[in-house]
Amino acid sequence: MKKIIYSFLVASLILALASCEKNENKIFGGEFLQFSGPTQDFPYDKINDGSGIPSEFIVNYAGPAKSSPINYSFSIDPESTAIENLHYTIDSATGTIPADEFSAQLPITILDDNINPGEILTLIITIMSDDVDVLPSAATSTFNISVLCDSDLNTTYSYVNTDLWREGPFSGTGELSGTDGQYDFSDFSFGAWAGVYMIDPPSGSLKFVENCGIIGYTGLDNYNGTWTVEEVISSGGPEFSFKWSNTYGEFGTVTLTKDDGTDWPLLQN
Repeated sequence: MKKIIYSFLVASLILALASCEKNENKIFGGEFLQFSGPTQDFPYDKINDGSGIPSEFIVNYAGPAKSSPINYSFSIDPESTAIENLHYTIDSATGTIPADEFSAQLPITILDDNINPGEILTLIITIMSDDVDVLPSAATSTFNISVLCDSDLNTTYSYVNTDLWREGPFSGTGELSGTDGQYDFSDFSFGAWAGVYMIDPPSGSLKFVENCGIIGYTGLDNYNGTWTVEEVISSGGPEFSFKWSNTYGEFGTVTLTKDDGTDWPLLQN
């Protein structure tokens, strides 16, 4: 009986030690780098200003505060749908979490001008470091990149219409109104038709359109003519100025100032 009890105790001890060893292998202690999650969504405001937007992708350090910086590097998985130098640029292949800090932004710039509304692009990134361990389960993250275009051009304004094909200049007030990126000017000719021909302003299906800062005209006026934004001269401030023309050989340069004194968004054709 003693032998049986002894054998049972030895077997139990072996199983207990194996269990402890197995559990210890599951514990990732000390200090390490990690991403916040396996998938992260990053919508950006599409600005169309010719420059990019900081990615705001964050790498985190977990552990006691360190008196020295933590250096890291990263790689981009070729399965990513975002294309380098088209949708993003890598400012540096390495980065640093400063001493006594616990996070840093990856040195990546998002090229929002080249991303279309409704498009979702992926950047699959893996971090590495020789300074501290990287938590294996949080070393890679998929960043979903998209753009938002939350603009509303509805406003009342004063205008000055100059450099016309005939007569002028003309000045007055008007209203820009619409929804879903399609707008009506109360007078698409900005006083020119009334001043030159003494007729009503253009109407028909003519619309002023805006999509993420890109502007133009669509539709036909009441004489079946088309209109064009030839050049944006200024925007993003108190004045929105552009050159316009149409199929009749008419043209002008109009400058709009909002009645409420707010700035216009950045617009381009």
